Amino acid sequence: MPLNSPMDNPAAMNNAFARKLLSTPEKFDVYREQTTSFRAKFGREMGPDDPFFFDPDADTPQFRAIEDASYAIDQIALLMGQAGIDPAAIYAFKKTRGLFPTADRRLNDDEMTEWVGAMNEYHRKFSMTAEQ
Repeated sequence: MPLNSPMDNPAAMNNAFARKLLSTPEKFDVYREQTTSFRAKFGREMGPDDPFFFDPDADTPQFRAIEDASYAIDQIALLMGQAGIDPAAIYAFKKTRGLFPTADRRLNDDEMTEWVGAMNEYHRKFSMTAEQ
């Protein structure tokens, strides 16, 4: 079913993912893996100013290089799946390299077009699979 706007998909628009992650982060594999890796690498707990997706090759906590953005997007998509976000929204998040509309983060016209296109692509691909 084609979408005209992200508002057509409330699961993509709510922030239940963020609320769930912030209330129980230790339940998420990606969170545990990142904090465990951070502790092993730097010998201390990750602090509020430390990068969550840190550079594992750096001697001090630093953000990964921009070339590694796909790593963060993939890890966030895993978190989204574990938090129960709509698979179409996860597909669109990855396809658009990180776009995710929320009540607090409105997309501009170009972003909206890209997001809706990705959502529609998901529905075309997976509704055809389900029908076969």
